[in-house]
Amino acid sequence: LIIFVFFLFAASTNAYSEIVKSVKVTGNERISSRTIVVFGDVNINQNYESDDINLLIKKLFDTKFFSDINVELKNGILNIAVKENPIINLIIFKGIKAEKYISAITEILELREKTPYIKNIVKKDVDQIKRFYRHMGYYFVKIEADEQQLDKNRVNLIYSVETGKRA
Repeated sequence: LIIFVFFLFAASTNAYSEIVKSVKVTGNERISSRTIVVFGDVNINQNYESDDINLLIKKLFDTKFFSDINVELKNGILNIAVKENPIINLIIFKGIKAEKYISAITEILELREKTPYIKNIVKKDVDQIKRFYRHMGYYFVKIEADEQQLDKNRVNLIYSVETGKRA
């Protein structure tokens, strides 16, 4: 019985594998299909199982260039559908007059100009700006982050800062 279960398990793991004969990438605008294949470490004529597909998706998400990725292997064709994150064109600070503060804040932010815009990271960056001002004695800083949509899947990231009174 144990041997039967082992062979049944071994057969089922191979049932979901297939050899990749070609790759088709859709949804990409700025990033070439070849670059996506390289980022995903895709190899033609290699056998792919579901774990390999999951690893491919993880590698592509780790680049931070994509907000959505769907991968399907069917009839030897690996279909990779992506949705690219917008690129930050400019980071604009409203309410900050001193250039030295803007420079210092820009250095501590995770998001940068000409990099992918990831909404989840904006909150972390807002917290970083608040921490920066707290160290200078401004404990009631109000910060709003807005995005200005531009053409070609780009955005301007705008931080509106009200420092309030120094404690």
